[in-house]
Amino acid sequence: MPLTRALAVLLAALTPAAALGQGTVVIRNVTLIPMTSAVPAPGQTVIVRDGRIAQIGSATQLAIPAGATVLDATGKYLIPGLFEMHAHTSKTRASALGLFPVYGVTTIRDQGSEHAEVLRWRREIKSGARVGPRMLIAGPYLESLRNIERMRRDPPESRVEPFERARIPIGSPADARRVIDSLAALELDHFKVRTVQDRETYLALAQAAHAHGKRLVGHVVTPSPALFLQAGQDGVEHGFPISLDSLPREERMAFWRELAWRDVGVVPTLVTISQPGFHPLSYFQALVTDTTAAAHPLRPYVSAFMVLDWREQVEEFTPERRASFDRVWPIALKQVREMREAGVRIMAGSDVAVLNIFPGYSLHEELRLFVDSVGMSPLEALTSATRKPAEWLGLADSVGTIAVGKVADLVLLDADPLADINNTRRISAVVLRGKLLRRSDLDALLAAVAAMPDRRANDWVR
Repeated sequence: MPLTRALAVLLAALTPAAALGQGTVVIRNVTLIPMTSAVPAPGQTVIVRDGRIAQIGSATQLAIPAGATVLDATGKYLIPGLFEMHAHTSKTRASALGLFPVYGVTTIRDQGSEHAEVLRWRREIKSGARVGPRMLIAGPYLESLRNIERMRRDPPESRVEPFERARIPIGSPADARRVIDSLAALELDHFKVRTVQDRETYLALAQAAHAHGKRLVGHVVTPSPALFLQAGQDGVEHGFPISLDSLPREERMAFWRELAWRDVGVVPTLVTISQPGFHPLSYFQALVTDTTAAAHPLRPYVSAFMVLDWREQVEEFTPERRASFDRVWPIALKQVREMREAGVRIMAGSDVAVLNIFPGYSLHEELRLFVDSVGMSPLEALTSATRKPAEWLGLADSVGTIAVGKVADLVLLDADPLADINNTRRISAVVLRGKLLRRSDLDALLAAVAAMPDRRANDWVR
């Protein structure tokens, strides 16, 4: 499709009426995978009206409304829109927001960015001024004062990320209470902790977050299971310290069962070990210098800032770092398998912005790892990216499953994902808050992403 036409299609999709899903869309004769307790049902028709699912019924019995846009889905499969539970959109930049729906991701959770701009992007998406997924945002990273001081010692000319705008130093319990009180007055959904100064500051962060009725999620900042439980941290990103492997299995299982009982949400981001760790250095060097799709098909859609950030990560890719990935991988898999056995809520996320992790695209690789490396069934893996995050985030009344009355965030697939989880990649169409994006529309959106200004020049500068 010529670029000018691609941009015209995108601009049409950006109109508020289209973005809010006005009108009626009919997906006819599809196999429905609702992600509820119901089993997959072939020969179904789904009617979407004004952004919500209005009717579901047999294709032979349900009448098609006059004037509706009808999509014949014979031989295809319909699933709920996918959740990406760990992204950093200040690093990906605004252009990447269009990539998520291209790959069937209709909701993302931002886990640390410059608050003012991600809030602006979220408002633009809600108003229909921008095509993108539903966004839940943490605002800035919560960091130890010690870590920020370390970052400040780097020569300014060597810095890539304008970290002072995206990270807040916290050096004491008093700092923790003051910062949380200040952030709680902003429009954000949860708090993300990355590093902490000491035990008392960690406890104060959690207490202050909970006092405002918001979750504290993020990295595991203590090797002590007891302290983690005492703080009451609500969610975990990237798994637990490998030091837990030294504990007897029964002690670990008791800890995992406690997490399950408390419904601590875990987003293991296994893909951030496999993708940045298990490729040769020559591949990464080619990835950051490539301006075509020679190194990776998604390379032409990566923002200029993200390339700079990746280049910095490639420079840090030493033999010792590669060895650390090899050492961590089997332990990380063991942890996720044990947590699954204990009933912990495991959810899919890819840590978008890490080296070789692509917006939207890499979530499907995480689902594959859940099946091939953890041992989940395809249905269980799919649940980790639909119903489970919707429930945990308090959105189950709107999204995460396919039912009458729900918001119409839907993905139409050319093949059965329950037969092969890789079939989640075979996207025929996406319904984004009621707006039908056919394959041609998704391709146009992809082309428009490649043409956006932040692709050509870094717009997140110090």
